[in-house]
Amino acid sequence: MIYEFVAIRVMQRFYGGTLDVWAAEISVCLAGLAIGYYAGGRLADRFQSPAVMFLGLLLGGALGFSIERIIVAISQNVLLETDFAMQWHPLIAAMVSTFLPLVLLGTILPQAIRLSAKEIDQVGKSAGRMSAVSTVGSIAGVLLTVMYLFGKFGVLYTLYATSSALILIGMLGILSGRKAGIGAVLVLFFALQFPVHAQVQRQVRARTIYQTYSAYHHIIVRDIGPTRALLFDEAVESIMNLRDPQQGGFGYTAYFHVAKLFNPQMTETLFIGLGGGTGPKSFFRNYPDMRIVVAEIDPAVQRVAHRFFSVPKDPRLRIQIGDGRVILQRSRRLYGAIMMDAYASGPYGAYLPFHLVTREFFELAREKLENGGCLVYNTIGQYGNDPNDVLPHVLVTLEAVFDVVYAFHAVGSINTVFVAQKIDEDELDSERSLRGKVWPDGPFFDHPLTAKEMADLGEGMDPEFLAGLPGFTRALGRFSR
Repeated sequence: MIYEFVAIRVMQRFYGGTLDVWAAEISVCLAGLAIGYYAGGRLADRFQSPAVMFLGLLLGGALGFSIERIIVAISQNVLLETDFAMQWHPLIAAMVSTFLPLVLLGTILPQAIRLSAKEIDQVGKSAGRMSAVSTVGSIAGVLLTVMYLFGKFGVLYTLYATSSALILIGMLGILSGRKAGIGAVLVLFFALQFPVHAQVQRQVRARTIYQTYSAYHHIIVRDIGPTRALLFDEAVESIMNLRDPQQGGFGYTAYFHVAKLFNPQMTETLFIGLGGGTGPKSFFRNYPDMRIVVAEIDPAVQRVAHRFFSVPKDPRLRIQIGDGRVILQRSRRLYGAIMMDAYASGPYGAYLPFHLVTREFFELAREKLENGGCLVYNTIGQYGNDPNDVLPHVLVTLEAVFDVVYAFHAVGSINTVFVAQKIDEDELDSERSLRGKVWPDGPFFDHPLTAKEMADLGEGMDPEFLAGLPGFTRALGRFSR
């Protein structure tokens, strides 16, 4: 089961996570095990030897080491270079990479049943016991892999550790005495070191300083001249200036601060999606009194952000691991702003997770905002340029939930940032102020604004606020709604 999940995770890098990818790997897994069971039964009757059984375990582990490399090689160099029979590409990749290891591992169960049955009238009992143990092992493999191993150690180390364990068990079963112990230790050492060493050498040549497979992404950290980029499955997620880690990033991140413009007194902010931490770092630096919570689904991204992108470890900036919608649902706080910057990635680039772009999610976000607070939602694309784009539908849905929505166009990237403000009229007094406090001592409620009025509003902010955001007031005029 671990091999199956590893293969699916690696194939998602090239073919996405659609049902056909899962169906391809599951089919190959079942086919490999079926043939392995048949072959194992024949071997059990012919040899009745533990050495033959353990040899299959050893060879299956040895072939398992190459699963990731084979998928990458055949996908990049063969399958993605042709448009012929594209619907079969995931099946071909799965067959070439995992079929033989699973055949070899499938031979173990029939042989174990045959060896454990001491008498003919105990065959059924042995078969039932071994089948139950095998099934329980599969369940444990699934839960352990998804809920712990991938998140704690990453996909590749899970693959290498599993293969090493199979090789060790196989060797110990074949050999005996001191030689077995020495041989097992040597195999484990070289098995764990060689893939890592080879990977590092490839990274140096490619100017990639780090990469790993997590449960959700193929994460790459790449230095390009004076900048450092974070990529998920080759889609660039964040950029940082190596000379000044506080600088860099895409132009759309400036619009996160519109929430502070509309609600200058806010003190609690939730970011959904961490990436390289451009937005959280900016808020951490510019607003010393701000408490920042970041919801990030992938623990590997958190480790990368701390290690390579100078995201500080500080009580004011707290990162929670989990799905952003679930974290928001469970939160008992009201936020001055909720920043949506979460994307999934696949073979065709980044895309919005569907459960974070529904009316139900927008209603949840409005419920968790203070009066005057904003949902700031980053999207890829430019509103109004593509009649078939999803952005008009996002805007219509936001307008059905929120009281005012602006669509800002980022400079230097094809991002549109929607800023949707919550205005609860029942809490406002006759002057449309909140508890007698008007802007900038309270939220701004006098909408809609023209581009010039928006820029003038920005000019009225605290000079220290503007000093930390050069060009911010000029950027405020770039909105279409």
